[in-house]
Amino acid sequence: RLCGINLLAQIKAACDGDLGRVVRIVKLGGFVQAGPEFEAIPAVINGCSDLMVEVFGDAGRHARSAVGVYKLPLGFAVEVDAVVEIR
Repeated sequence: RLCGINLLAQIKAACDGDLGRVVRIVKLGGFVQAGPEFEAIPAVINGCSDLMVEVFGDAGRHARSAVGVYKLPLGFAVEVDAVVEIR
């Protein structure tokens, strides 16, 4: 969810402060630093996905990938990226 809040800030900046310009969230990609036994990777990314739907309604529904990785840059535990259609 925290990654989603940060993502919203970046989307807002790209829209010159107007989230009303968002047409839809096309795709989210989530990367979770995890060991070989951790299988709840999709559940970790659900917080971000759910937030997009809370904020944008049906326009927040999106395609998604959730991937477990050995290591992320700068010691981050979770990283997300997004493709967003704006007008």
